Amino acid sequence: MNGGLPDINTAITPVKGWAHCDTIGNQGAYLFSGTGAQLIALNALPQVVGLVAMTDSGIKWAELDGVISVAVRNKINTWLSARGLQTIPAGWTYKRTLLEIYRRFNERFDIDGIFVTDQ
Repeated sequence: MNGGLPDINTAITPVKGWAHCDTIGNQGAYLFSGTGAQLIALNALPQVVGLVAMTDSGIKWAELDGVISVAVRNKINTWLSARGLQTIPAGWTYKRTLLEIYRRFNERFDIDGIFVTDQ
């Protein structure tokens, strides 16, 4: 994070937009919107730890019900371990992982109260 904004150069790694969810120190939790290619490029940045791409399938965030992949869990756990935070165990869903991480930023975080749309 840089001054409350994502620490990304949107001229090099463009996205459609983002929502700042909360902050711990100089770390920001964001929801990003963009094309598949934009989100892949964003997640490839060393300062970004992406969780899961979600689509508008008619079911609100159905992708969150899947079990977190080993590759994503390893990237997240590397970030958590470097900060002395408890890691994510195998078998957790993306939703449980997202809730646990975001609640470390804000204990009152409630994903069900969030509505994000691309317009």
